[in-house]
Amino acid sequence: MMPRARVLFDKVRAIPVGLRRVTYTLRTEGGGTARETAAIGVGVFIGCLPFYGFHLLICTAAGSLLRLNRLKVYLAANISNPFVAPWLLLAEVQTGAWLRRGSFHTLTRATIETTDLWVFGADLLIGSVVVGAILAVLAAGVTNGTMRQRRGDLVFPELVRRASDRYVGMSITAWEFARGKLRHDPLYRAAVCEGLLSSGSTLVDIGCGRGLTLALLAEARRLAREGAWPREWPAAPCFERMVGVETRANVAALARGALADEAEIVTSDARATGPIRAHAVLVFDVLHMMSGEDQDTLIARLAASLEPGGVMIVREANAAAGWRFLAVRMVNRLKALLVGAFRQEFHFRTASDWQACFARHGLQTDVRAMGQGTPFGNVLFRVTLAATATADELRPSALG
Repeated sequence: MMPRARVLFDKVRAIPVGLRRVTYTLRTEGGGTARETAAIGVGVFIGCLPFYGFHLLICTAAGSLLRLNRLKVYLAANISNPFVAPWLLLAEVQTGAWLRRGSFHTLTRATIETTDLWVFGADLLIGSVVVGAILAVLAAGVTNGTMRQRRGDLVFPELVRRASDRYVGMSITAWEFARGKLRHDPLYRAAVCEGLLSSGSTLVDIGCGRGLTLALLAEARRLAREGAWPREWPAAPCFERMVGVETRANVAALARGALADEAEIVTSDARATGPIRAHAVLVFDVLHMMSGEDQDTLIARLAASLEPGGVMIVREANAAAGWRFLAVRMVNRLKALLVGAFRQEFHFRTASDWQACFARHGLQTDVRAMGQGTPFGNVLFRVTLAATATADELRPSALG
């Protein structure tokens, strides 16, 4: 490649990297309850000022000067949008008139025609400061109140931040997906922070996708080693070896990029992968994408691979969950269509049917609902070997 062409190629290739850095900075700067509250309040105040066309410049300057999140400041300033601005302007002009002269403008054509423009301008300017200050305090109060509800739990958001930051170098989409999924899907907090898993030798994540759970576990292990794991929480689940199994090569590549040497990512179908002796096995939203026969076969193999005292965590849809189950079906069908899997078939079971299925393979289950705060009818199973069965007893039937 010619030198000039090479330089141009390097510049073009660097554009996405620079864009990722800018986006990351705008999304994460000015963190913390006080700064986020201030960003919303300042943004609302600026949005109420009648300096239209300059709000972005003012927000950028104020955010930089006060070390606030400039993106959030500007988003809050959009209180002055086409739907709200007319009413906001009216309130500001009338407030300014009452403060200056002790009376409001009469809402008539004659008033508009006879009142000097500078009078309206002065009323608007003074009124915008007062109305803006009031709305800014209200918006900041709501923001602070909302964040106070989450203030007692600062560790999990930090875990999510660390885990999702692993994806920044790959793409903004991958990073945003990781942030959103880890923050809003209750599965991840339950699996990592609520004592469902105990530390051990090997963890296997069947259908690991982008490796979100593995990334969260890696950060939990790091936090525990730093001595920053909350004492009131169950001990952080730490594993000597973590293995992810994923059929989609492009998705598995994202997991490898995020986890590097902290986990082994195998690109394979779990039904064709050789058994891996494990202390813990994760099977999240995977089984329903197989036939009933394949479900039984895989469950038997995974049960046979469990060490004594091992555990399998399974999340599946509950076919008896009414409209919440319909939401699960719709999302799965839409996802299949988007990735081109037009002929994808699904095999769902009710929660009781899943329990019966596990029991047939010598497993006992603890069940908890896993749809709180979401529209989906999912259940989480903590599956262990029944007291009367051992992994050695299960192995011949599972592999034979």
